[in-house]
Amino acid sequence: MMGYLLKYILSGFELSKIQEVLIFTDSIPVKRKREANEKAIKKVLKRDLPPTAKYRIFHHASKSNFDLQIIDYCNWAIYRKWESGDSRSYVFIKDVLKSEFDIFKKGDKYYY
Repeated sequence: MMGYLLKYILSGFELSKIQEVLIFTDSIPVKRKREANEKAIKKVLKRDLPPTAKYRIFHHASKSNFDLQIIDYCNWAIYRKWESGDSRSYVFIKDVLKSEFDIFKKGDKYYY
């Protein structure tokens, strides 16, 4: 999923102008999962960024990173809207969202 998310985000930028990309994730305590996450990130960045662009990956505890807290809140608000029809929190963020879509909608596999 991280690879799809990064590819979607990068598609909105003029990649030839990017000099550096900073990626922040929440702390991932299980080494195998952290390595798989980083592998997906690196694969997309190496494929899509110009060879001169640099990137760095940081794993911060979300409680210590305001950006991650904001993203967590936005994801939670969107989840509440889609899962239970509760839009009370969504109304606070909807004007700043660039897009929102169900990534699994077009497929025919049932994941959960």
